[in-house]
Amino acid sequence: MFLKNKKVVRIIQILFGLTLILFGLNMFFPFMPGPQFNEAGTAYLGALFNTGFIFPVMGIVFLASGIMYVIGKFSAFASVLLFPFSFNIILFHIFLDTTGILVGLSILVPNVYFIIIDLKKFKPLFS
Repeated sequence: MFLKNKKVVRIIQILFGLTLILFGLNMFFPFMPGPQFNEAGTAYLGALFNTGFIFPVMGIVFLASGIMYVIGKFSAFASVLLFPFSFNIILFHIFLDTTGILVGLSILVPNVYFIIIDLKKFKPLFS
């Protein structure tokens, strides 16, 4: 299958990793403007921001996962580490505000793709 070709997987890993690094760095050094959300979305994100730890942890996970994808090591671990964040981003966009859902999908879809590609590595977890 074309999507399991090693060269294709590697190219997608590098592009996805660079995207994650960009988003992770943006958590610490905001250089990209954030989207404007509706009242419910803004209230939710404000509450997360006020915890003082969610966004830094998310930034660290994005950076670490991105680096793992770019260097091509531990990508299965990066996929597992990233999945709760990517899934919650999509849930936010589905239930609170659809603005920016394509950005959320740009994180979730490759994440699920890499989980499927590395599925054999996860089988011992379920045996």
